[in-house]
Amino acid sequence: MSSFLEYAQDRLKVCGPVTYKNMFGGTAIYSGNRIFGMVINDLLYFKVGPGNQAEYEAAGMAPFSYEGKNGKKVSMSYWQVPEEVIEDDEDLRFWFQRALRESVQAGSQQGKKPSASAKKAAPKKKVSRKAAPKKKTVAKKKSAPKKKVGKKR
Repeated sequence: MSSFLEYAQDRLKVCGPVTYKNMFGGTAIYSGNRIFGMVINDLLYFKVGPGNQAEYEAAGMAPFSYEGKNGKKVSMSYWQVPEEVIEDDEDLRFWFQRALRESVQAGSQQGKKPSASAKKAAPKKKVSRKAAPKKKTVAKKKSAPKKKVGKKR
């Protein structure tokens, strides 16, 4: 365990019970079953969304990013927590609460169905009749033809 991770764990005690899980070359930080932060490369990151991104931008912080497929930069919704915030109990609790709120918001958005206005805005796909799957019908078993009974000659 890195000394920074130990430091972060010690500082995050002011936020209440949190748990840690190693993942993706770093450590995920949970409050209950909600991931709200992570420690990667000796930096602390918190979940960011529309409700708290301006604070991170104003502090000059940036999102965690990595090189994805084809060398493209991929940015995540976890931004570095300013060192001044980590060192101040009151600020750390405040930023933690905002990050947890964003995590909850993001989780509740994942399972939602599109709204009526979103459905109207989405272009409708045309499906040709030929492309639609046909239902299979079960053929009825044919019975043997009946013999005609006629007059004898």
